[in-house]
Amino acid sequence: MAERTKNERILAAAGELFHKRGYAAVSLDEVITASGLSRAEFYRHFSNKSALGCAWLQRLAKGMSVMHDNFMERLPDKDRRLRKYFYAMRNWVESNGYRSCQFANTAAGIDVEEEPDLAELIDQYKRQQRAFFIKLVGTLVDEDQAKRLGTAVFLLFSGAMTEAQNLKATWPLDDALAAAERLCALSSQA
Repeated sequence: MAERTKNERILAAAGELFHKRGYAAVSLDEVITASGLSRAEFYRHFSNKSALGCAWLQRLAKGMSVMHDNFMERLPDKDRRLRKYFYAMRNWVESNGYRSCQFANTAAGIDVEEEPDLAELIDQYKRQQRAFFIKLVGTLVDEDQAKRLGTAVFLLFSGAMTEAQNLKATWPLDDALAAAERLCALSSQA
């Protein structure tokens, strides 16, 4: 159990630093110091920064997957799910100092050829997030339109999250939600 605790301490320290400053801007020495463990203890758990980054992203992806599943199960009113999701993420971005998607932030700071495992995890997560939006939009539109419109809403959302971070404002998410709702409403009327 103690080994898991040390592993979690490292991941928690790394996660906080990576979220605040970005994966590429944080050194292993900073993570080791923040975890309160020795260098030797750190290396018993992670062979290098990339291995730590992979474990961190896997943990984030698992947490987001659980959140998405719970979100779909707990909101029986399918007509309000899209709005509720955008509002929840808007509040999250605002409360986190406008640091948005940790996967996108990490992707922007790595060299894909030097850290292909990280790049693969980011791609997998983004594909899972796209699938979530297809499922979410699929509750609002015909099945044959769900993939196309779900992908469009995913792209609106992703762009809005990036711009919310860049501008330190929530209006990109508000405008993306309005556009997504119009897309889904127009589709359901066709």
